[in-house]
Amino acid sequence: MTTTEPSPAVHARPPLRVARERFLAGRPLPDGVPEEVLAAWRRARFFGVPHDLKEPVAGPPRPVESALLGAARPVLERIAPALGTGNSVLLLTDARLRVLWTSGSTPGIAPCPGLSEQEVGHNSAALALRGRRRAEVHGPEHFLDLWQEVSAVSVPVLAPKSGQALGTLTVASHLRGGRPPHPQAALAEAAAAAVEAALLARAGRPEQVLLDAYLRATRGESRAVAALDGRNRLISAAAERLATPEVLRALERTATTARHSDAPAIAELPEGAGCAARIDLVRQEDAVVGIVAVLEPRDEDTPRPRPRPLPRLAGSSLPWRYAVERAAELARSPEPVLLTGERGTGKTALARELLGPGDVRLVDAAEEGRLERDLAERTAGIPLVLRHAERLTQPAVATLNSLLDTHPDARLLITHTPGTPPGPCLQRLLDKLAARTVVLPPLRERTEDIRELLSALAPRPAPGTPPLTWTLDALRALEQHPWPGNVTELAHVVQALAEHRRASGPVRRAELPDTVREGPAARPLSPMEHAERAAILETLHRHGGNKSRAAAALGIARATLYRKLREYEG
Repeated sequence: MTTTEPSPAVHARPPLRVARERFLAGRPLPDGVPEEVLAAWRRARFFGVPHDLKEPVAGPPRPVESALLGAARPVLERIAPALGTGNSVLLLTDARLRVLWTSGSTPGIAPCPGLSEQEVGHNSAALALRGRRRAEVHGPEHFLDLWQEVSAVSVPVLAPKSGQALGTLTVASHLRGGRPPHPQAALAEAAAAAVEAALLARAGRPEQVLLDAYLRATRGESRAVAALDGRNRLISAAAERLATPEVLRALERTATTARHSDAPAIAELPEGAGCAARIDLVRQEDAVVGIVAVLEPRDEDTPRPRPRPLPRLAGSSLPWRYAVERAAELARSPEPVLLTGERGTGKTALARELLGPGDVRLVDAAEEGRLERDLAERTAGIPLVLRHAERLTQPAVATLNSLLDTHPDARLLITHTPGTPPGPCLQRLLDKLAARTVVLPPLRERTEDIRELLSALAPRPAPGTPPLTWTLDALRALEQHPWPGNVTELAHVVQALAEHRRASGPVRRAELPDTVREGPAARPLSPMEHAERAAILETLHRHGGNKSRAAAALGIARATLYRKLREYEG
């Protein structure tokens, strides 16, 4: 039960009315004036509030929408009929005492845009917000003439988790006699409790708040919108075409800064970005949890060309395009690049494509051979692709570390499949290449690429034979399968169907392998979960697989990191 701020006026209304008249006239006051009331009158005079105010003061602009108003409006609209016709007014204010919502009417109470003491003097809403408890102000306690026949009770609305005061709920009615509490104090407290319950029900993960803000901002596929919080990103199709990786990284820095600062967010985009960004802060319980950036081209008549993924690598999804473009950007400089990801994600194919035509030496650490000789030949200038770094022997890893120490500009692409904990030498190699590491997304995180991959993986049909096609039911099964073997597993399925099926027409679901047709599909991840998982994996690789350092960098507990990894693996 909320405690009540005392209201001395109820016990001594006639003497207090006389005392107020003498205070306004500058005459000596009678004895017994409560100090709290006298201090409130003095503050009103100090603020320059006119006691004979006739029209409501134009207060600060109130927000069109807010988390408090969104949660409170449905609750208050259900409670408002209990006020009775012409008996009371129900008001909701925010933490700045701006009136967000009002219902009901009573003689002598005019609509007011704000209830701060600087605008209207002493009132129950300002008293409740300052004391963080229920407060009542009656008749002559008010400084304004027009509220001399008004009784009001206010209750603060507190954030369900932090306890921060978000605003107040006030019930104002005609001046009443008797002792506290106000006859409608119970209604005010019940309304505040119901609003706090609604706020608690809405207080989901910050990621959900960011997702809701993103969906509101897109308003159709034509808008270029990106929502970021420094760890996760949601990007519309139009923003994918407009924003380069450098622009996205600049927006991520802006989001990280905004989450730790109350200053307005301004995105400093790189020169030649070709677009401008309008930034809106996303808040949860008045704390910034991310940003929504609306991108606009600087010159709509001459849109800036965007680098495209390498032509021989099928896939146009955002995770795949980001990985390919990041790898291409790193490969332009004569330094080693580490491509990492689950088995079958296309690391070797990407490495071959990055090196382009010409002499390339492919070495597999999983096969027999003199790796030391192959690494020595690298010093002669022949580009080298080293596969399966996780299978390197200790001497081979030591040779490779020595090579990179003496030739940091080696034209070398290394593929690595995480799994067993790396030894100290391999860990040193992974740490050395952490800044030049690209994580390739698994196929289950880019299922929208499956249809494009099916065309690329299907063998060329014989003359006079139609190409391999698929029914919608079969495509749905392929897109729902978790693909533990990734693109390599998909390629084997396509190859087997192309070689051994005897039926004509499109491939049906019944023709797919049992594991694909009937196997339990993994729970599909939401866009936010995909982004979160990618951020976790990228941070893990940046810290060489050290989960403690990765958790610290992500700002979460190590136990939370382990739990999230188990959830995503499942």
